[in-house]
Amino acid sequence: MISDMPETMSGEQVRCILHISKRKCAWMLNNGFIKCQDTGRKTRRYTVSKKDLMFYIEDSRQHPEKYFLAPGKFSAGEKAMTVTTYRDCSLTGFRRWLNKELKSVPDVLTVHQVIELTGYAKSTVENWLEQGRLQFVKAQSDRFIAKKWLIDFYEGYGVGIIRKSEKHRQLMKKFFEQSK
Repeated sequence: MISDMPETMSGEQVRCILHISKRKCAWMLNNGFIKCQDTGRKTRRYTVSKKDLMFYIEDSRQHPEKYFLAPGKFSAGEKAMTVTTYRDCSLTGFRRWLNKELKSVPDVLTVHQVIELTGYAKSTVENWLEQGRLQFVKAQSDRFIAKKWLIDFYEGYGVGIIRKSEKHRQLMKKFFEQSK
């Protein structure tokens, strides 16, 4: 297969090689998941070198957590939202695994503890709280997050975060390695 590939390819050729939709391919090229040259034209917009495509293929095999996308992100229906796999990695048992992995974490966390645990910036965590993505309870002047709610977050919205923190990527990587 590799020897049959031309040295430079169009976005359509990349899409066919990776067996992905046009929409997903364009999104991946636009967002830098696959290095390319963008001409800005309406047709034949992207040029991808063989070397860059091979790098993406190998890196996505070695580090699937870097390329994990929310289930159903590129589908038209709600049914697709139940699919929880990316390539050969499955999120089956993720909640159970998280419960075991976070066993030593207190049942109730402060915002500061969530920041330390997840590796995200304070402003990011506060945005999640304000947007209702991460559930919390306010008591006096502090906000508290139940460990269960943090697990709900990781299993739901957290899976779809494109630019995950290093700690989040390591957590996903550990899960994928242990679930093989």
